[in-house]
Amino acid sequence: MINSDDIRKWLVSSGVLNKVGKPSRYIGKELNRVIKDPDDKLRILLSFPDTYEVGMSHLGLKILYKELNKTDEFYAERAYLPWKDMIEEMIGARIPLYSMETYTAAAQFDIVGITLQYELCYSNVLALLELAGIPILQRERTTEPIVLGGGPCSTNPEPMADYFDAFVIGDGEAVTPQICIEVRENIELLRSGRRRELLELLSKIQGVYVPSLGRRKVVKAVIADLSDYEIDPSPLVPYMKTVHDRAVMEVLRGCNRGCRFCQAGMIYRPVRERGVDELRESVQKVLKATGYDELSFLSLSTMDHSSIDVLSEEILPLLEPQRVALSLPSTRIDSFGVKIASQIASIRKTGLTFAPEAGSQRLRNVINKNVSEDDLMATVKAAKNSGWQRVKLYFMVGLPTERDEDLEEIVRLARRVKAVGFKEVSVSAAIFIPKPHTPFQFSPQISEVEASRRLGILRKLSGRGIQLSCHDPSSSTVEGVLSRGDRKVGRAILRAYKSGAIFDEWNEEFDASIWQEAFKTEGVDVQNYMKGYSTQDELTWDHISLGISKRFFIEEYEKALREETTGDCRWVGCTGCAVCQTLNVTNVLRKA
Repeated sequence: MINSDDIRKWLVSSGVLNKVGKPSRYIGKELNRVIKDPDDKLRILLSFPDTYEVGMSHLGLKILYKELNKTDEFYAERAYLPWKDMIEEMIGARIPLYSMETYTAAAQFDIVGITLQYELCYSNVLALLELAGIPILQRERTTEPIVLGGGPCSTNPEPMADYFDAFVIGDGEAVTPQICIEVRENIELLRSGRRRELLELLSKIQGVYVPSLGRRKVVKAVIADLSDYEIDPSPLVPYMKTVHDRAVMEVLRGCNRGCRFCQAGMIYRPVRERGVDELRESVQKVLKATGYDELSFLSLSTMDHSSIDVLSEEILPLLEPQRVALSLPSTRIDSFGVKIASQIASIRKTGLTFAPEAGSQRLRNVINKNVSEDDLMATVKAAKNSGWQRVKLYFMVGLPTERDEDLEEIVRLARRVKAVGFKEVSVSAAIFIPKPHTPFQFSPQISEVEASRRLGILRKLSGRGIQLSCHDPSSSTVEGVLSRGDRKVGRAILRAYKSGAIFDEWNEEFDASIWQEAFKTEGVDVQNYMKGYSTQDELTWDHISLGISKRFFIEEYEKALREETTGDCRWVGCTGCAVCQTLNVTNVLRKA
């Protein structure tokens, strides 16, 4: 078996790093990496099925890296999927996927954890396993590492059920250390090939789904208070530019605004905020340990933090001496949002983004986007008066009950925003994809032909200082099938991978014909997964409970069809989703 010294020598002496693009993807040695003596430790490989610069921008993997390495008996390392040129070189030299910390072959770990962040990375997962020398099919493994999946896509694990030993459902910090303890205490079961016995033990942990044991009901794991988990004071710093090349701090988790299309807003409930004092102290430590010139306050709705005004007032003076910019994921569509954004921009402007999602008020009511056009226009005017010259607007095409006049309203609204006087308005139009565990999980998804027709209505926006970018309808179709798919769809994923599908989330790499042929060969009726469901149907993912009652999803779907809205429980009281009662948790709001 190849050892870490062999891999290190190959990297240094073979000349491979002169042959491939972006060689710093493969060398490790980053600032603040964790180095331990691996002897007598449970070894966990946290892997991301995309390139280094994408995976290094993912906060979830970094959080688990820190949490697991706090325990002396665990050693968590990292791996990312090499780009195609490096995969070819590795296969030719018989070099397997290896860890960034010690150059250890992936198959020598006890657990290989793989983040499932988006459906179009599924073929990458299979590529990662094959490069690691781990059998792709779970049923063919004996003493190989436990292959563990987690992330938002694990909330419908069935399309990837044949390829994973187990899935983490819910907050990774709450359940992954428990899995590691169980594996460490029973490591002889794994090493002697008694894999099923070990998986039976893991299945008893809340938040663990073992697909080979059948469709047992699993309730997600949840952490009651985010502040029980310290922000990493010394996060990893790469040598190369990454997708999000900045320090990132999670200021809150969850969002209860209740947008009916938003899976993240449902699966991460309830809202749990970090306190101002905690964040202020962490900012100082993180900037000192990394040297970044930009800091991002990450969450689904950072501007909704109960103390965002106090937070910005206290954090900005810490950033100003070194001219460190502060960025927020998106800006609230009201005057308060612009006030905070303007305070932040006093150091350095990093962009201003709004997400109306729909052009007409009728459709915004359908999707429960509780903002009006007056709110948006007042906000963009305030932004212009505060010196902003560019703005980005996010919309979706194909939302339930959408009509052509709703699309015309996007055109009109974008032009109205441009008329405020911005130098540039960017409009991004995504194809709506119904996601599991949302009120719109029952909705049909529009076809590629219809999506192209509707996007054509928006194309009249191009020019005159308005830039339009649209999602590819063919990739949206594949994403939709994978999103609501079952194990039959999983077989098509393997077929597509064997036919050359890889890096499908990269526009220039996606080949629709490969997926069309794979679906056809495996007997996957695409329309069957696109047509939608009755609220009385048993859904593929119903055995996975996120704490929200199915009755709530049905009621919200019916309210959508009546164009009725639902408020945020932080401000209007309980709306009946049942997550607090089911999981014995509640919103944690830290008003300064």
